Amino acid sequence: MNKSKRTTLVPVLVAAFFVGAFSWTALYAQVAENQSSAEAKVLLKTYELKYISIAEFMQSAKLFVLEYSGTENALTVRIFSQHIPEFEALLKKLDVEKKDIQFQVFTIIASKETPAEQIKDRFITETQGISDKELRRVLDEMKGLWNFKYYSVDSPSFLIVKDGSGRSTFRLVSDRYNFVMDILHVSLRGDKPGSRIISLGQIQLNQSYNTPESQTKSTLLDTSDVTLKENGYLVVGVSGFTSGWSGLALILVIRAEIK
Repeated sequence: MNKSKRTTLVPVLVAAFFVGAFSWTALYAQVAENQSSAEAKVLLKTYELKYISIAEFMQSAKLFVLEYSGTENALTVRIFSQHIPEFEALLKKLDVEKKDIQFQVFTIIASKETPAEQIKDRFITETQGISDKELRRVLDEMKGLWNFKYYSVDSPSFLIVKDGSGRSTFRLVSDRYNFVMDILHVSLRGDKPGSRIISLGQIQLNQSYNTPESQTKSTLLDTSDVTLKENGYLVVGVSGFTSGWSGLALILVIRAEIK
């Protein structure tokens, strides 16, 4: 083959190579596009909700759907087919029966000094007379900070709320005082029994008492973003206390058990 023919053949082979490569590239692109189109298919699906409201569920699931609507317990969504497995896994996780959380609430009146003679018989010295061992341990741990020496312990109050509840208001058990407690935004975190965490958005303890003019209410404790372990004891707070006698403080302790 002479030099001129070789010079002509090289560009032709190069061109053929690029044409072939372009054809295969286009073919692969078309296949990928067809596959992507199949995966991106929009479907209309309806799901039954048993324990969670549509509004509550969609706060977590809205990123998966294009549109949604529904009745009280039926949710209809327009959704890309490739998002369905994640959407249904989230629904399975969140649409579960809410647990009952039982709070055991202790209100303790404490004093550093010997109480007045008129009320002295209501108090015990130190914590030896407290039958609840865990409550006694919690109060003993506070001695280094507060140095309380006398305690008057009311009978415990038992309050039951649902996981995910908003506001719950209770009148506490007390022989002498009118205590009202508000618990807001209770939520349960974790799945393993014995190590779950209870979160409370707010705890407020109010006291009502009568005056010659009217009934007065005062807020003794108002605490936000409280967390405690299940079956654990937590000192919510220590507050000054109006009872007609000086030098008294109120200690609020709670314990949570998941039913």
